[in-house]
Amino acid sequence: MPATVFVRFDAPGPVEATPRRLHAAWGRVLDLPEGISPERAARLPALAHRPLHDQPGPKPYCLGDMTQTPEGLGVELRFLDDRLLDTLDAWLAWGGVLPVGDGSETTAVLAAVEAQVLEQADWEDLAANDTATAWDIRLLTPTVFTSRGQHVPDVTAASLATSLHSRWYHWCRHLAPVLPERERLASVLVTQDRTRRTVVGLGMPRADRRGRLSSHRIHASIGALRISAPSASATTAVFSQLMALARYTNVGSHGAYGMGVIDVVADAP
Repeated sequence: MPATVFVRFDAPGPVEATPRRLHAAWGRVLDLPEGISPERAARLPALAHRPLHDQPGPKPYCLGDMTQTPEGLGVELRFLDDRLLDTLDAWLAWGGVLPVGDGSETTAVLAAVEAQVLEQADWEDLAANDTATAWDIRLLTPTVFTSRGQHVPDVTAASLATSLHSRWYHWCRHLAPVLPERERLASVLVTQDRTRRTVVGLGMPRADRRGRLSSHRIHASIGALRISAPSASATTAVFSQLMALARYTNVGSHGAYGMGVIDVVADAP
């Protein structure tokens, strides 16, 4: 069951809480602990649902919106597997301490003071959400897609639909809608593009030893767009379902860097 959670933290002072740093910090809470193999975890109910730290592709959780105030930090978490809520709850019960940083003296140690589930939805509810025909979409963090090994910064109806469909298919295959062909999506849906390009650094710490990736920079999109259709159809029904899922996950590539977080508001049908 997809869900969103808001966690408010007390902070010792200003926090350099970039999406990448926060995602790495949450990985230490929600990922499979180092030294536990997936095969061993499968026999342990408390660990079976937790993803590998270096799992390729999207994870069942991601960052959502983030707010920073002089008193602390507020972070939204999005989940595609609500079993991770039990993991989060257990961590909160032990004090909810979240170090954000590289372990040096600049690392900020946050402490959770409040957590609440904002929304939950059955996959059946998302599948039933098929009547919208227009969507306002804000890119909360830089967004990029990958096609045939190449980064594609353009945000289109087809790229959004394909990305969201892959997540749905992975986490709830039997209720995943049939994805229309890209040409069909492009012909039915009209996009008012108000995005612009930005450059994002995928730099890794030197100790990471990933060679040229340590200085890798890519183009991504930020801003907003509106996607609409003149009338309802089978294609818009599927796109409506997929846009409903966007509330609980991210899109595109490099989610580990906090990229691809979007906010979608559908027009009332």
